[in-house]
Amino acid sequence: MVDCINGTLSGDDAYQSMTHVRDDLQLMLERPAIYLYDQDMGRLSMTGLQLGNTVFGRNEELSSLKECYRRSVSGKTEFAFISGHAGIGKSFLAYEFGKHVIMSGGIFLAGKFDQLQQGKPFSALAAAFNGYCGMLMQSSELQKRREVVASKLRSSLGREAYYLTKIIPTLNDILGSEQSDDTFYDDNCVDAQRRLRYLLCQFVEVLSSSYDAPVTLFLDDLQWADSASIAAVSQLLCSSGSSTKQKQFFFVGCHREGIIDSAHPVWELVCNAELLGVSFSSLKLDSMAEDTLNAMVSETLCVLPRLTRTLSNIIYRKTKGNPLFVSQLMLSLNKKNLLFPSLSRRRWEWDNEKIMSQKLPDDVAAFFTQSIADLPSNVRISLFHISCFGASVEIAFVKTFEIALEMRGLCDNLDIAVDEGLLEKKGGELRFSHDRIQEAAYNTLPADERCLFHH
Repeated sequence: MVDCINGTLSGDDAYQSMTHVRDDLQLMLERPAIYLYDQDMGRLSMTGLQLGNTVFGRNEELSSLKECYRRSVSGKTEFAFISGHAGIGKSFLAYEFGKHVIMSGGIFLAGKFDQLQQGKPFSALAAAFNGYCGMLMQSSELQKRREVVASKLRSSLGREAYYLTKIIPTLNDILGSEQSDDTFYDDNCVDAQRRLRYLLCQFVEVLSSSYDAPVTLFLDDLQWADSASIAAVSQLLCSSGSSTKQKQFFFVGCHREGIIDSAHPVWELVCNAELLGVSFSSLKLDSMAEDTLNAMVSETLCVLPRLTRTLSNIIYRKTKGNPLFVSQLMLSLNKKNLLFPSLSRRRWEWDNEKIMSQKLPDDVAAFFTQSIADLPSNVRISLFHISCFGASVEIAFVKTFEIALEMRGLCDNLDIAVDEGLLEKKGGELRFSHDRIQEAAYNTLPADERCLFHH
């Protein structure tokens, strides 16, 4: 209202009725941390736009997941799939659900399949269990919990427990320095996989009984899953369903729409669900509606939704409501100074006409391809090199890799990619911010030339 009086707010931005005034005041009362927040525009002019972790427009799907989980841990064996196009928010929703699991006292394990590691059985399952064991090792406050897990594993499995350390190396830190014999090296592949499936089921039961809590396993990018991993999930579900104890296992998986066909191992799991006595729920995510997108833009910028409507309409037309595309476009607009913090008005501002004139690819995959193409050639090559290792790689390995192959400037080039939002540094790893970015980086060279660069 002050801006209207001063003449700095006019046209569509100015109040047209007392209804608009009432709506804005109501939002300020209900959400003061967003709409009465005095942003440090000076800092934002240096750091750039910061995206939050709020899930927008998925309340119905989140409630369905929670209800499916409730039924499962109450006695009915059940699992859930989340499907949708790339960038639609499948993983985001699953991790939001994971917060609910943890808050309700459950155990949440998360792993991710990799397109370039499909020949490595149990890779995502191993990462999920290894990550949980790593969490147990992080703090001295968790020493009692570690001791309980180690004691129960030894009691249940004896020396067989050390067989699991071959795919879950951090488990060895929990169990101690004792090593098992190497007789399993004589196993054939089929027997070894059967043995691992059995031991993973026992591990889940140990985790669940140790804390009297259900174990939830989330596996991302099921379209790249190997048959051994899906067989293990099937056995975990069967083991839970046949147990006379309270159900201790819930499974949720994400996959891209239109990739899993009748020859895929996940399809077999779905078809056999009824034979296994297991129910499943399938949640398909669609693009955000215009109102949802406007809520996302409004809360991200801490600007009232009435004022962000024109910007949101432009973004919606260009992205068709794909959440990943929306967030990446907003970051891109900020870097191009088309979306910028105003020091004088202490809020975000934007140039509608210039944003409208921006020529953008039709989908998020093409957007990432263009973003990588705009990088300096040395940064593009560096991104390609680490994309050959999959969705993530240890930073220590990258440094060794740089020295061993005399790839001077590799780490510096990758830091530029981090600044551009294409990579993230997390937990001692460099991770592609999304698997679509990794795919775009990997596809910068033709297929017949890529094999020359695999290490």
